[in-house]
Parts: sequence; C-alpha cells; structure tokens
Amino acid sequence: MQQWNESLVDKMKEGEQQAFEQCYLQLSPAIYTAIFNICRDQGNANDLLQDTFVAAFEKIHSYTAKDNSFIAWLKRIAFNNTFNFLKKHKLTVVGIDDENVAVSTTCEVEMRHEQNNFLNALLRTISEKERLIIWLYIVEQYSHEEIGDIVKKSPSYSKSVVSRCLKKLRSKEEVRNYAY
Repeated sequence: MQQWNESLVDKMKEGEQQAFEQCYLQLSPAIYTAIFNICRDQGNANDLLQDTFVAAFEKIHSYTAKDNSFIAWLKRIAFNNTFNFLKKHKLTVVGIDDENVAVSTTCEVEMRHEQNNFLNALLRTISEKERLIIWLYIVEQYSHEEIGDIVKKSPSYSKSVVSRCLKKLRSKEEVRNYAY
C-alpha cells in the first residue's frame, strides 16, 4: 500500500473525482480486510466496504484532521457499519486469520492452520458483540474510549467485556492444555 497523503482529503472535499478514486484504490484493501476479519463473509464484506466508502464520501466535509487521521476515521465508519449490520442481522463473527504472514515450511503451515482452527473454535464460544470488541481492542488496538463510542456504551463497558472474555477464554481447559 502506498503511503497515505492527507492532502487527498482536501481534494476530496473540493469534489475532485480522481482524489476519491485514489483514496478508494489505496485504502479499500486494508478496510476490506478489517471488515472481512470481523464478518467472515466475502459478500457481506464487499457490501460493507461499499457502504463504508459511500458514507465516508458523503460525510467527507465532517472530517477534521485534528480529531484523528483519515484512515482511523474511515475505519471507525467501517466498524460502525459492520457492528450495525451484525446487530441488525444477528450474524456470528468467527475467527481471526493472519494470511499475510509468510511461512516457510509445511510444519509451520500445519501449525498455523491448527492455531487458526483453535482460535476460531474459541472465538465461537463468545457472542458477536464480544468478538467485535475483542477484535477492535487486541487486533486493531482501539482504546476503550473509541470502542465505547463505536458500540454506544461507556469505556468501562469495553473494559469489562475484554476482561470478562479473556478470563472466560483462559479458563477453558483447551486453552490451559494448549498454551502450557
């Protein structure tokens, strides 16, 4: 991915079509990956990606750089859309795949596959809202305040969900046997 240039935002605010296209081409792979890793459905991820960019382009004038970076603002729109979609359709979010990591041996591939299956099975034991919060906190490294804003709850709600879920996952016998 090319280095993001914040000056593109000014061009988009002026309505330059080429700036919108460049923004989409540059940022859509990362946004799609984040959405897909939460909803785990290619069709829904494509729809949510499109909805995210449409909403961002419609609300471009509300973006201010002093709050956060454009990429963070765009990801927030993506996560809000994804969260609302999951809530509306009561879908289940599964797993975390790290397909961008290069592996060199068959043994490493098998081990990574086993770990992914193990993680997927563990994450299926918690609700979709809990998975979303865990994903945002651990993988995307959002603060509890940011997560609270996304799920329309307090930061302490996010803290308690993360704490409760990690405690719940650590208490499972499979985790104790697998991790130690």
